Amino acid sequence: MGYGDTKVIGVDGKRDKFPSRWAPTESKGWGFGGTTTVLSIDGGEPFFFGEDATGSNVREPQGDGRLSDPDSLPLLAGALWLSGAGTDGNLTELTIGSGTPLGTFERELADAKAFLEGKEITLKAASGEERKFKISKLVMRPQGVGAALFLLDQGLIKTQYGYGVVVDIGSRTTDVLTVNLKNMEPIVGMSFSIQAGVGDVVSGISKAIAKETGFIVPTDIAREAISQTVVFKQREVGGPAVSEPILNNLASKILDKLRENLREELDRITALIPVGGGSSLIGDKLEALAPGAMIKIPSEDIQFANALGYRDAAGRSK
Repeated sequence: MGYGDTKVIGVDGKRDKFPSRWAPTESKGWGFGGTTTVLSIDGGEPFFFGEDATGSNVREPQGDGRLSDPDSLPLLAGALWLSGAGTDGNLTELTIGSGTPLGTFERELADAKAFLEGKEITLKAASGEERKFKISKLVMRPQGVGAALFLLDQGLIKTQYGYGVVVDIGSRTTDVLTVNLKNMEPIVGMSFSIQAGVGDVVSGISKAIAKETGFIVPTDIAREAISQTVVFKQREVGGPAVSEPILNNLASKILDKLRENLREELDRITALIPVGGGSSLIGDKLEALAPGAMIKIPSEDIQFANALGYRDAAGRSK
C-alpha cells in the first residue's frame, strides 16, 4: 500500500494497481451506464477508490502507519476486491503480505497486527455483489525485503562475495536494503530509508508548470506530466523537457545519500538493483554508484517486485 499506488497480487498471481486514494460517494445509479466500482465496508458509507476517486472529498492517507490507519481501510478493501478473492460467497480467510518503510517498521508492525489480525469485513458493491473476508494473519517485511525475496526466487541475484543493494524508489521514501550475497542475509546496519522519492518530482513539476502558466495542476495530472506532455486548461504542459532536470536532482540526492551511508563499502557492491515505480524514471542514473553492477529486472516486474516478495513471504508463513 504505497503512498503513490496500491499494488495487488491476487488470485492466480493476477496483478493490479491503483492510485492510493478514495472518496465517499452518494452514487444513486441514475442510469448513466457507468462501470465504476462503488464499495461499502460493513454497510457503511459507499466510496470510490483509485482513479475513480475524484471531487472535493478525495482522501489520500499519508501517515506512516498505513495499514493501522482506519482511514486507509478503503484502500485495503479496494485491493481485496481487485484480488479476485471471496467470489464464492463464503467467508474467505486470508493471510495478507505487505511492507512498510524501514524507519517505521517495528512500530507499524505492532500497530497493524493489532488493527487487522482477526478482523472480519463485509464488502458490498453497488451492483449488490457481496464478499466476506477474515484477515487471519498479517505478514509484514521492511520495504525492499519483498523485492529481495522476489529477486532470489527468480535467480536474478546469485550467491557470491560482496553486497547486493536493493534501492526501492517509492513515492515518499527511497528504501535501501543491503544483503550479504555470500549468505543472503540482510545487513541491518547498512539498510536505511532516504526521505526522497517520486513525490518530490511531482511537487517540482507542479511548481514548474505553475511558474510557467500561472496555474497549479492537480497531483494526478502532474504525475502524468513527468513522462509526457499533457493538455490542461487548453495548454500543453509538462513532459521530459520540464521533468528531466527535476529527475536529475532526485537521482543526485539519492546517490549522495547512498554514498554517505555506504562509504568505504562501495567497492564491495556487486549487485545494484533499483526497484519500485521510481526506478523506471531514474533507475539507470544510479549505476554511477557501482558501475557494472546494475541488475535490471523485467519492466513488468519493476513496480510489483516488492508485492511479489510479500506474497511469497505470506505463503511461506502458513
